[in-house]
Amino acid sequence: MLNRVLDPSPCDSLDAYRSSGGGQAVAESTRIGPDATIDRILASGLRGRGGAGFPTGVKWRTVADAGTAAAPTPVVVNAAEGEPGTFKDRTLLRRNPYKVIEGAVVAALTLGSTEVVIATKASFTQSIRRLRRALAELEDDPFSPDVHIRLVFGPDAYLFGEETALLEVIEGRQPFPRIAPPFRRGLDPNEEQVQRNASRLHLAVDGGSDEPPALVDNVETLANVPAILTEGSDWFRSLGTADSPGTIICTVTGHTRRHGVAEYPMGTPLSEVIAELGGGARVGRHLLAAVSGVANPLLPADRFDIPLSYEAMASAGTSLGAGGFIIFDDTCDPVSIAHGISRFLAVESCGQCEPCKADGLAISAALERIRVGDGSDRDLALINKRLDTVIRGARCFLAYQQQRTVASALELFGDAFQNRPGAADGGPPPDELIAPVVDILGNRAVLDNENARKQPDWTYGPTDSGAFPAALYGNSPVTIRPHARPLHPDAVSDGHSDLRTQDFAQVRMIHRELDELLERLENTTDPDSAKAALTDLDRTLQRHHDITDHILYPTVSRAVPGLGDDAAWTSEHAAEDAERLAHRLAASHQDPSPENLAILREGIDEHIAHVEHFVVPLLRNHLAPTELEHLDDAMATALAHDPPRTSQSTASVPADRKVT
Repeated sequence: MLNRVLDPSPCDSLDAYRSSGGGQAVAESTRIGPDATIDRILASGLRGRGGAGFPTGVKWRTVADAGTAAAPTPVVVNAAEGEPGTFKDRTLLRRNPYKVIEGAVVAALTLGSTEVVIATKASFTQSIRRLRRALAELEDDPFSPDVHIRLVFGPDAYLFGEETALLEVIEGRQPFPRIAPPFRRGLDPNEEQVQRNASRLHLAVDGGSDEPPALVDNVETLANVPAILTEGSDWFRSLGTADSPGTIICTVTGHTRRHGVAEYPMGTPLSEVIAELGGGARVGRHLLAAVSGVANPLLPADRFDIPLSYEAMASAGTSLGAGGFIIFDDTCDPVSIAHGISRFLAVESCGQCEPCKADGLAISAALERIRVGDGSDRDLALINKRLDTVIRGARCFLAYQQQRTVASALELFGDAFQNRPGAADGGPPPDELIAPVVDILGNRAVLDNENARKQPDWTYGPTDSGAFPAALYGNSPVTIRPHARPLHPDAVSDGHSDLRTQDFAQVRMIHRELDELLERLENTTDPDSAKAALTDLDRTLQRHHDITDHILYPTVSRAVPGLGDDAAWTSEHAAEDAERLAHRLAASHQDPSPENLAILREGIDEHIAHVEHFVVPLLRNHLAPTELEHLDDAMATALAHDPPRTSQSTASVPADRKVT
């Protein structure tokens, strides 16, 4: 594991970033000029880390040549990470948003641009907090006063990450891919035009584009730029291979002992990444296959010695993608894997290209019939036929993903599609949930379980309307759906879906108290009131630690022995978390500045997220109802002996939240 691009720990401030050399890339780029900057990126061999692996220097040169004097070329940071199995961009932004922003500013200055747009999903709250704090600092101390940076939030739709659909969302429309690429049609310099939807053919006029192009680069791609400018192309090429220089940030999820994100030199064997980052196969199991997101053919376990490079993966008939590997073991059914991927892609298809949506849904339905034991040779024939037609007229890569992933499953595991078990044989194997990663907590990935409810028309009701999203929403402004999704770490769940609301009431109560106290702090300008709120916050955090350290974490260790390393990690994390929060709280006592309060808020939010998204679901999945009642009683008793103590009157705590 390396830390060239991915910092080992969060960079908490712009001052800390500048003290370690941050900002020098902008100075170097300004010194050598735009052409030399592009030449240095070209010489480095940096390739896009968003999945396609296109040479970054070639892209910059192409966009520069396509520019128009009528309006500057905007630089767009694609932070709409949504590929299942991938969590590296959010990890980068949480640890060091300044590095990504500086890379984008270098790109903007190189292209003569005055605008950087960072487009991300509204649900990525932790990344957004980091970005907002970084941008607030940069208002007073910018990398370049000539470049304006703004944030744009979009929906959770998978297609939001497709670069032309990303531009549509920035202009206020739905995430439907365009025909014209970003270097031919970027962002409209005029007001947002919701009525001019993505399906309209809009290419260049004679002599150039009639509106400026846009440079769209991935978070990880831009995070590589500062060091290339300051250290040089040869330094960048000192790691990796000739055709795939540098490093790649990998995510490992699925059926391994643990999940995580880490940086490796290009050319590292996939087997090494799975063993080191994922901990290898679970006890008593052996690995079956892996897939990089849902964009590439499956790779069988006997090919895991393959180097992680664009050329090696291509020679094996697959692709490196964004380095997000979902690992499957021998408990997984290949048909369920194929169906999970196919369904995800068919649902997420927008329907602008009818074969992509209609044939994708037909493939998914046939795979489901085969999975449950109701399939026939006609279904296999249908799948093979639709795999040929699904890509007809495709304006983006999604249809090709459907073709490549399903075809690879048929080729590698053809026998699994024959003689399927039916109800008389004990029923079919469970379906495989393929969904984006929401977070990685406790060395386990938290998946977006809401995705299993998403209908092909992009609604979440019990039935699908049968209409394609492009027809339903083609001329409607983009909307962001409120989030209320139940989360749990996929590899520790035993399949229960009973999300009770009456248990863990004490945990929810304290979390509400913490949130209310933080709001008090953030909304007060009086020093005495701030001091009182900090004192109350200190006491409430202590009460929270009392029930987590003395009740919840010991229960995890006792009740979930099969969790192994993760149970130990939970306790270690709790101790580290408590110490870190104590330091942040002490800093806020000394200086209750907005910056310190923002850092404190982030730490408490992460602490709450760990309990709610890892510990609570874990215990719900492994404790019987009576055991959960005993656990609640124990927490209530503990809190009754240590009731809330506030510097305000007890009337500030609503009656329905008091512990009796």
